[in-house]
Amino acid sequence: MSTSRTASDLVYEVAGLLGILEAGEALGPVEFDTIDKAIDPVLEEVSDIAYIGDRDDIPNRYFQTLARLVTVHAAAKFSNATPDMQAIRTHEQRLRELAAQATSADVVQFEDF
Repeated sequence: MSTSRTASDLVYEVAGLLGILEAGEALGPVEFDTIDKAIDPVLEEVSDIAYIGDRDDIPNRYFQTLARLVTVHAAAKFSNATPDMQAIRTHEQRLRELAAQATSADVVQFEDF
């Protein structure tokens, strides 16, 4: 199982969340581009919370929350409205929680004095 997803995976996930992608149908180029153009600004916006260095290497741990964030921004573009700031704050908080839960399997050596 892959530990990360690509920007294209993110575009299709967002399209599904927006309800503009039906099973078995291809996403139109305008819709694809609109969603794709929302990805980099969102990744930049949350870089202080969870840094994603490569848009084609999005850790599975953050994928769904990032999809929801991109959905908020893409929905605003499609409807020519301002993004829902409360939804953005909610998803950014979830991203903070996910980032704080990151664990390490490293063994820490210490000396007891």
